[in-house]
Amino acid sequence: MKIIDLKPHAIKKGTIAAIGFFDGVHKAHEVLIDKVIERGRKENLRKAVITFDDHPKSVLFDIDHYYITPFDHKIRRLQAFDLDEIYVIRFDKDVASMDPRSFIDAYLDNLSVLICGFDFKFGARASGDVGLLKSYAEFETDIVDKLTVDGYKIGSSLIRDLIRGGKVDDVPQLLGSYYRIRGNVMHGLKKGRTIDYPTANIDCGEYLIPKRGVYATMTLAEGTWYHSMSSVGFNPTLNPRDGISVESYLFDFEGELYGKPIETVFIKRLRDEKKFESAAALKAQIDQDGSTALELLKGLKDDARIYQ
Repeated sequence: MKIIDLKPHAIKKGTIAAIGFFDGVHKAHEVLIDKVIERGRKENLRKAVITFDDHPKSVLFDIDHYYITPFDHKIRRLQAFDLDEIYVIRFDKDVASMDPRSFIDAYLDNLSVLICGFDFKFGARASGDVGLLKSYAEFETDIVDKLTVDGYKIGSSLIRDLIRGGKVDDVPQLLGSYYRIRGNVMHGLKKGRTIDYPTANIDCGEYLIPKRGVYATMTLAEGTWYHSMSSVGFNPTLNPRDGISVESYLFDFEGELYGKPIETVFIKRLRDEKKFESAAALKAQIDQDGSTALELLKGLKDDARIYQ
């Protein structure tokens, strides 16, 4: 599989491709990609995905955008599929300002088949739609209809709302796996050690941070999965701070993780963040949180959605 920065007129002839931003590479995205793979094998076409590196909001409005799967994570997810190429359009203001027909002529001209969702938009001011794509005779456009769970459209927006609302246990039915954040462990003030709960403070980068609170989590560190519990917030009792942090306590882990990559998987939100009257009161609550988290996690040890 090759990852290719897509330049105009550079797609290989005889290609079937799914197009989209693919944040999360969730279950609806999987339907698009599975169509590519099925038809590509059947019709002897090259199987590809076309995606973008930056979200339009970050380029057009110069604001930070936080992702379910930042670019590198998204590419790793896409690499799990039987594709020949992953084409990446480097989204900048020049690409954003292209009228839809110019975008098609530049980036999609050699395709045999394009697969996209019913609500795919492209071109300046998102003025291009599936109707325009289907009007092009140079390639076939196959539209995937809306997919729903419990009446809600499966999409990145819904998944983001669940994460921001702390409903991480509802995410797997849409995402196909539990939500996770990958990053290096940063130095903190090490206040957790004073109550026998040393934590790994993860650099979240461009990941969307879940709602403040305490979570039952699983954490991958140095090649081993650990039961863990994680705090998302401002540490109001021991370490009041300006910026939000994600810190995980790994049960039965010994050693140092500073500067090393870890992956924290959010299984269930246990409670709100709270300021306690003393460190002793905080420790008593964390003891209780730990018991709750371990009981929950031990019942999920065979859930494959944790380890994807």
